[in-house]
Formats: sequence, C-alpha cells, structure tokens
Amino acid sequence: MRISQLFSLTLTFSELLAVNVLYHFEDDTVILPCEQLSNEQIVWQGPENYFIYGYGDIINPKLSKSNRLAIIHVNGSHQYNLQIRHFSSEDEGHYKCVISNVHEEYFVLFIGKSPSNLTIVEEDSQHIVYGYLNRVLELSCTVIHGVPNGKLVWMVNNKTLEEEASSLLVYTFIPKQEDHLQNYTCATKSNIVPYVMERTVRLFVYMPPIVSISLNKTLGIQEGEDLTLYCNYSSNHDVKELKWEKMFQHESPLDERSQYLNIKSINRQHAGKYRCTVTNMAGSASDVVTIEVYYQPTVQVTFEDRGNYRQLNCSANGVPDRYIFTQWEHRSDYYDLIRYLPDDGNGKLILPNIPGETDRHHDRGFYICHASNNVSLNSSNSFIRGEFFLKAQGKPYFVSSNNNTQYGIKGQDGNLTVDFVSFPEITNFTVIDGDMKHYTDNYTLETWRVMDKVYNKTVMVNGSRLVISMNIRNENDFRSYTIKLSNRFGSANFNISLRSASCPETPEIMMIKPNENKVTVQWRERFNGGFPQSVFIQYRRRDVQYWNEMPVSDPGMHSDYIDGLTPGTEYLIRVYSKNMKGASNFTDMKLIRTESAEDSNNKTLVFLVFVVPFLIAIGVLYWQYQMGNLKALQRISCFKGQQFIYQVGVGAVENNVYDMQNNVDQHAVAQNAVAQNLDVPVYSSIDRRANLTIGQTVSYSTTPKRKRNYLEKRQENTGSVGEASGTGNSATKKGPDRLSYIEVSFEPKPNEYKFHIHGSENRTNYVDIDFSKRICSYADSHIESDDDSTPQACAMLKYEE
Repeated sequence: MRISQLFSLTLTFSELLAVNVLYHFEDDTVILPCEQLSNEQIVWQGPENYFIYGYGDIINPKLSKSNRLAIIHVNGSHQYNLQIRHFSSEDEGHYKCVISNVHEEYFVLFIGKSPSNLTIVEEDSQHIVYGYLNRVLELSCTVIHGVPNGKLVWMVNNKTLEEEASSLLVYTFIPKQEDHLQNYTCATKSNIVPYVMERTVRLFVYMPPIVSISLNKTLGIQEGEDLTLYCNYSSNHDVKELKWEKMFQHESPLDERSQYLNIKSINRQHAGKYRCTVTNMAGSASDVVTIEVYYQPTVQVTFEDRGNYRQLNCSANGVPDRYIFTQWEHRSDYYDLIRYLPDDGNGKLILPNIPGETDRHHDRGFYICHASNNVSLNSSNSFIRGEFFLKAQGKPYFVSSNNNTQYGIKGQDGNLTVDFVSFPEITNFTVIDGDMKHYTDNYTLETWRVMDKVYNKTVMVNGSRLVISMNIRNENDFRSYTIKLSNRFGSANFNISLRSASCPETPEIMMIKPNENKVTVQWRERFNGGFPQSVFIQYRRRDVQYWNEMPVSDPGMHSDYIDGLTPGTEYLIRVYSKNMKGASNFTDMKLIRTESAEDSNNKTLVFLVFVVPFLIAIGVLYWQYQMGNLKALQRISCFKGQQFIYQVGVGAVENNVYDMQNNVDQHAVAQNAVAQNLDVPVYSSIDRRANLTIGQTVSYSTTPKRKRNYLEKRQENTGSVGEASGTGNSATKKGPDRLSYIEVSFEPKPNEYKFHIHGSENRTNYVDIDFSKRICSYADSHIESDDDSTPQACAMLKYEE
C-alpha cells in the first residue's frame, strides 16, 4: 500500500467556496487534512451527497467501507485528518470537513492515470538516432497522456530545446560537428503532477572525412632521394574511396589506392602538386601539397697564410648558383662556441692579430662558414656549412680555470695541480718554493680536457694536467709555490698558494679553577686547520649522562667560565674547537669538584680576618702621614718589620687557607715553594680567635679573653698596636687599652727554614719593654671557659726617642 498524491488544484466557485481537487492512484492511501478551529467537534462528509463519514475522531460504523476509513488524531493536536486506505473508484467524489457552522473544507478525489508509450520515432534498437552533418534532422517524440494531461519536452544537457502540451513533439535542427554523439532526451512534464517519464537517445552525425597530407603545403626534397607522401584522414564511418592525383594538364591520375604515395629516386620531372581525395557516404574531402626538387650547394673552406694576415675562404657550388653567406663561427677543439666573426659578403674572413689572445693559441679551433641558395631540405635550414680546423703553436700558457689558491691537509699527502696548453709539448718544468726547493721527483703529466676562457668565453680545449705530489709535514708547508713550464718557444710561470683545509686540532686545557657556583676554564688553541675556529666547552655532572655545551663568549679570549653550577658537586669538563670544515676531537675529560658553601664561608672569613685589617691599617697609616706623624710612626714597635709581614706573611696565610679548603696537594706545593728559597725569612701574622698552622713549623691560637691595660691612653699608640697585632679592627675599635691574650706554640723547625720571632725575648730595635709598669685586660663579651680568669702580668711599653 502506498500514499501518493497526484494532483492538487484549488477551484473557486464563489468567494466562500474553495474545492481541493486531488488525484491518486488506485490502492493508494489517501489522507485529507482538516484542522479544528474551535471547541466544537468536526464532521467529515463524503460521497454520495455528503453522507456523514465521521464525527470527531469516530468513523460512522454504518458505512460499508468503514473498515478502510479512519480519523487520525493525536492528543493535544488540532488535526482530525480523514484516512482512506486502498483508494478505488468507489472513493471518487466530493468530501468536506465541517469545522464549525461558518467554516467548511471541500475536497474532490479522482483516480489518476500515468502516461504511457513514450517513444522517439527515429531511434534504433541501440537508442541511436542518425543524422548528416549540415543536413536537416527531425527528432519526433510521442506519448499517451494519463490523467491529468501534461506536456512533452526535448532537452539536451538539461537545457530545454522544445516544449509543447501535445502527445507529439517534433524537434527540427541542422546537426553540427559538435552535435556528434550528443544525448537528446524527451520527457513528459506537468506543473501540477509530480511525475515525469523520459527517454534518451544518442545522435550519431555522419560527417565527410578530414584529409591532410602535410602541415607544410610546400615540401622540398633533394634530387635522388625517395619521396613518401602520406594521406592522413579521419572518418567516423566507412570510407568508400581514396585516390591520389598529380594536378598537371595531360596527366592521367595516379593509380594509387593506398594512403601512401611512394616515389623512388625523385628527379626534377616529379616536381609539382599532388592531391589526395577521400570519399565516404557523407561526402568527399581532399588535400593538396606541392613538391619542389632542389639542388643544394656543397661548401668548402680553405686557408691562406699571407704573412701579415691570415685569410679563410668559403666556396659554394649548387643550383641555383646564387648564394648568401652569414657570419663565421669560431669553435673550440670540442666544438664549444667561442665567438662570431663577420663575413665580407663574399665568403672571406681575415683573422686579426689580437695582443694577449693570439699568442695564447686562442685562434686555434674550428672556423665554420654558412652558405645558402635559398634551397631547403624538408623545411629545414637552407644554409649549408663548411669548416676548417686552424692549428696554432707558441709558448705554453696556463688556462684561466686554474686555482691560485689550493688546499691540503696537515700530516697528509697533497697535490699541486695545474692545467695548461702547450703546442708543441713542454720540454721541462720546475717547482720552486720560498726555500728554493724543487718538487719534480713525484708527478704525473697527461693529456687533459681543460677549461679556458678564450675571447671572454669559457670553453673546453685540448691541454694537459700536471699533478705534483708532496707531503705536508707541518704548517710551514702551507705557503706559495711557483711552477715554471718550458717548450721550444718559451716558458710561463704560475703561482700557487697552498692553504690548509681541515678540521682544527684539539685544543689543550691549561687550567680549571672551581668556585662555589662556577668554574673558570683556561685553554690553549692549536692549529686552526686554515679557517677561523670557535671553541666550545662541554660539561656534565659526574652522575648525569648527557653533556651541556656552551660556546665561548669571546672568541678572542682563551678562558671562560661555566656559571650556575651546584656547590660541592663533581663535574666532568672537556673542550673542543670547530671551523667551517668540522670539529676537532674532544680534550681528555677533567674531573673537578665545586667548592661547598662551607669552603666559601671560610674564604670569606679569611678575607675578613687578614685582608680587611690590612686595609684598615693602611688607612690609619695614611691618616697619620697626613697629620704629620710619620716620624713618630716610624719609631713604633715592629712598624717596618710588620709592613714586610703584611706584604709576605698575609699572602702566605691566604694561600695556606685556600690550600686547606681545596686540595691537600696544593698545600704540599706551597711548602715546596717555600722550601725552594731557604734564605728568605718567614713571617706570620696572628689573628685573634684563630687556630692555624703556618707551614709545619709554628702554630698559634687566640682567645677572646681580654686583659685590661692600665697604661695611659696615647693617641699615637693606636696605629702601632693595631699593626703589631695584625688585627686592624682590634686596634681601632677596642683602643690601645685592650690587649689580646695570645698563646704561641712552636713545633720542631726544619733546618732549611729561618724564622724571625718578634717579642720580649728577641727584641727589635724599635721596642723597649719596661716591666716596672703593669697593665691588665679583662675578658670581653667573647668570654670562654678558661682557668686564667684573673688579670695576667702586665707590660710597660717604653719608647725610644
């Protein structure tokens, strides 16, 4: 069962009555729509005489076809549609839906009928219609219309050609070449019925053949050659006849039925026009070609050496005996074009002598002339060529393609290579460098195809290649060399600068100095391989697999530093260099350890304990000098000696502390450095709150306990006490009335050391000690547990005038 609405038409009988005319096929399911516009129940009525079919959504059970009827309603909607299943002639007629007392919907149902027997009269069993090019063709289409009636339409490529409301439609036209194998369609069409029948045929257009012998309508051929003409044609159906004709009076047609026309050993009597004609059922076509038999000239070139100048002559012999000469060509031994030279109009060329070119055999080569009598062969160039090879002799010369700069690799065998031209051959050669050394023992000399610039044109010429082998031992071999060639006409020289072209040599690490967060690397560059080189530093933690790489920030420097390292960590470091040829090998890996934070703090402490007091003491002395007290200061105890102590002793302490922080071996090196100079006195500066060992000879310790000094405070003693104690801060901040309590212990002194101890037992010339006075110093805020908590023995300082 199917639902199909064939036709819908609204007819107006009056201003208040509208009828919907519907067409449906038999056995369709028909649905008539009706919408409830008020709360009143709708009433469906139908044939005959508008009998009541249903009320609301209930079908009248008294109808004989009530089992095929239904009112379709969905709760909540306003639609009460009448459904008729298995539509038949019994259901044709008028229907209406009474919506209210003032509104009704009218419908008229008819059984529709499809069109049939759509036919194209001219088509064959293969759905093909035949026509002739440029002849009138009619295409006829017929149909038996259904209910309601429709139209017939002719279309091609969805474009309407003809349309008419008839059961017969004829389309008349004249086929063109582009209509061949085109599809034509006839179809039924209606504005009110949504069904279409269609039929398509293909048009086959009979066309006359297309004939062509040659694209060139005039063909030239040399006498004595064989002539073959081919009649090329195309036809979309069978050919009835093909024939050749020679179009001369009193000549009978050629008896040729083939597409090929062959003439053996053509002569001048065969010249003329030839026609090929092809015929099929649509008509005939032909093409004509003219054959010309020519005698082209033969060309020769001769040479004359007239002393002051040289002359080349181009002579031609052919039919017709009228010639045109073009410019001459000068080509190399390998036929490369060098230059064009003008002809005098009669086939003659005078070679000029050009300084710098003629002497270098540059006039050597092929000289080619071209002559024509306007006779061409198969439409080719009508000029015939003649040529002559001019030989030249002179002293040897080096070709322009040689390189004045050549390259080698240090420590390997290298070559000096030159290409040259020499006619006649060279008799000897020499190679000279800056030391007048000759390299003629190991070489190869062979004939070679060399490249040269001849008259400003780069071409290939016959020449020779000389390869001289040499061993490049060191950088000194990279220098200039002179190669000298000689033959019986003279000699020529060529200078070669041999340069290096290799990767750089591996640099050498000179020093690695670690700090807490960075490492300073110093290296020495080696041979750069002949090109500017760049240095790269690679580093990684010992427990990490991958390397970090950093380029040297300043290529001109030989040191750089790696920053951002972890304190107290072991790192592997290596260095390599690179130039435009590649990279060198890596240096050996160096294992270092960055300083820990405690080591850094110890360094800072050393700086504060030894360097800062020294700077303060210098400041105090300079102030005393400005105040005019220099004379008094010179008499203070240990002034001159202490100055030497700061210059020598403090440096020793700093080195000793640094050695203890970094490496015990460095400490041993420091001892050896002292031992090497046995005559230099060794001094030690003493700092409070310290416990150090100077070398392996003397140690001291200080205690923060202080003893009060009851001596009179004297302004001039401030600088001397500060200098003597070696702690500038103690002297300036605590004043001369406070003395440090110092314990000094002596270990066995090596025989090679000489110590100068400054104290009460071994006085200098600058201090007298008076024991009649006593001074005492009590402990300051840095009191430590000590048995000696009472004031100690005091000393009176007596100054000499």
